Amino acid sequence: MEYTLNFEYSDDGLVFIDKAYLTEWNDDLLYEMDILLDPHGKTELICDFPNEDWVTVVRPRETKQIREFCNQGKMVVWLLDCAFEKCEIEECKEIADSYKWLYLPTGKLLVASASELVQCLAYPELEMEEEKFFELSLESGWYAIQNEGITKIMYCKKKPPESTLSNIKNVIEK
Repeated sequence: MEYTLNFEYSDDGLVFIDKAYLTEWNDDLLYEMDILLDPHGKTELICDFPNEDWVTVVRPRETKQIREFCNQGKMVVWLLDCAFEKCEIEECKEIADSYKWLYLPTGKLLVASASELVQCLAYPELEMEEEKFFELSLESGWYAIQNEGITKIMYCKKKPPESTLSNIKNVIEK
């Protein structure tokens, strides 16, 4: 399946999340996601942390909860610094080396831009319909996620390893 992805902001992210987890978001997670989406401290958020280094101190410290949320298998985020147009999503029978794992308790996979997801969760009166890229209905359970940049993403239903998950990834493509 091929999809067109349009990101409104240059520093954004692509999010994979089961719709059931949207109810777990609170103001703290929304704030941390805003910080996560600002890798270089270019937004007004930097004013909240005067005299602190954004990259080495603030961002790692202030994104702890959102990283834990992701690394529990609740969300996968690819951090982007440019816009992409085409993305191919493909189901595979087997993925050998996956570093991203997603648990879908309901099987309702939502794929959206991170900035738009934050906006819609912060302002519940906004409709999510236009902000999402697409939804997939899959069998509930764990999925291995592998990608080649952001242009090709593969998924496979599979049991995750016992090791720690790492579900936030910087992706830079020109």
